[in-house]
Amino acid sequence: MPNTEIENELRLAMIEETSALGVPPGLAHRVVRDADRGRRGRTTAVALVAAAVLAAAVPGYLSVADRSGVAAPTQAAGVDGVKVGYLPMGLGTPVLARADAGGLRGTGATWGSGDDLVRVTVYRDPAFHTGGAERVLGGIKDIPETLPGILTVTVRGRGAFTRPEGDDLVWEERPGLVLRVTVGARYRDDLRRIAGGLIPKDPTGGVFQGLRVTYVPPGLHLTAPFSMVDRNGWAELGWAGDDGASIRLLAVRGVDAADAEKLLTWAKTRQNLSTATPEKVRGKPGYRAEGNGDETSSPRMRLWLEKPGLGYVVIVNQGLATTLNRIVKGLVPAEPPSTSGNAVDRVTVAYLPRDLRRVAGETTRLGGGWSATTGRWSGGSRDVEVSVIRGGVLHSSQWVDEFLRGEKRERSRVGRSLPIVTRTTDRDGRRGIFFETAEVAVHIKADPALAGELDRIALGIRVPPLTYRP
Repeated sequence: MPNTEIENELRLAMIEETSALGVPPGLAHRVVRDADRGRRGRTTAVALVAAAVLAAAVPGYLSVADRSGVAAPTQAAGVDGVKVGYLPMGLGTPVLARADAGGLRGTGATWGSGDDLVRVTVYRDPAFHTGGAERVLGGIKDIPETLPGILTVTVRGRGAFTRPEGDDLVWEERPGLVLRVTVGARYRDDLRRIAGGLIPKDPTGGVFQGLRVTYVPPGLHLTAPFSMVDRNGWAELGWAGDDGASIRLLAVRGVDAADAEKLLTWAKTRQNLSTATPEKVRGKPGYRAEGNGDETSSPRMRLWLEKPGLGYVVIVNQGLATTLNRIVKGLVPAEPPSTSGNAVDRVTVAYLPRDLRRVAGETTRLGGGWSATTGRWSGGSRDVEVSVIRGGVLHSSQWVDEFLRGEKRERSRVGRSLPIVTRTTDRDGRRGIFFETAEVAVHIKADPALAGELDRIALGIRVPPLTYRP
């Protein structure tokens, strides 16, 4: 294999491997992904390392390199976690490189040059900003005059941008992920087909709020997850199709999901539910329901209580009514909740003072749009509690005031690996540290005798990466 080809393949393997380490915002999850690597001599040792890396890494990410020099029209290629489902014949092996535009880092795969060019570029924004497509093109979201000569079109129902020549297509697949296809004159007729064949890894959405999504009907594309931040907040993930088909998966936490009846009441007031019939859903207490509308437009729903404080609602438009049961069946718990050891609701407590033992059982506290799971460790008169809080209202001031009501608060810093924390003191004199990450909040409380250990306990908290990543 020529040295240039080895270098190219190795570069892709490194790009793909390091991109898998990326995580969404939240200081507790930040990692430095990109180091400036200098060139190294082309030695036999490097070639052997390259071959080893490629053998382990490339097949999972890139399968377009056809050694005969011909890429089959439906052969899958991978660019930074995005499958390239269609490529014209005869493109050969791509050249891969980093790409930067509008403050977004990306990875580009280029076949050919000039009139024979095909390039697929994947840009990622770890801050999940919207308007990424405009930024890539040097413009500003919702200000058309910043994109002179650019035309607005659609790709799979999403707003996209192209040029009059029809050789460039840029769109935001969802917040945090921008895709771009650029072609030479020879392949302008293939531009749309190449763009339509780009599929992000795990297009169903992966794991969301404790559920793994394993089935979504063909023709639907994942839309952005979001949280409604109000007194009745919830988290939502959705899919939409060009023909108007839609699916919504809602996670409801707190007092509105204290039991199945309260979840039903919430759905009636917040999701326009009209009729419901009691029915077990995935073996849990729940309901088969319909929303308001006529016989041809009323949405169909399933809602159930997963556990006290957590309920789910699945809503589809009438056209998907016949697939609703299969969609619901395809929602599988991601993993059983932690009930033993030094972990609380899948958050690891890596450090605890000596001679403390786990107290059997966890407690649950419910609030408006949030639920808190608390584990406790005790050693005689010395106690430590760790609470993990989840819900759609996180990062709003109202929920913090509700959760920390009665506690004295003071903003502070604990090391460099945590965001700014709130130090608390309750009416019994117990000290605490409270902080929020992208997906959960954590509150550690200790008896006064262990107050000096709080910082070490907080620095030992290990919050897993976000369960949803674009």
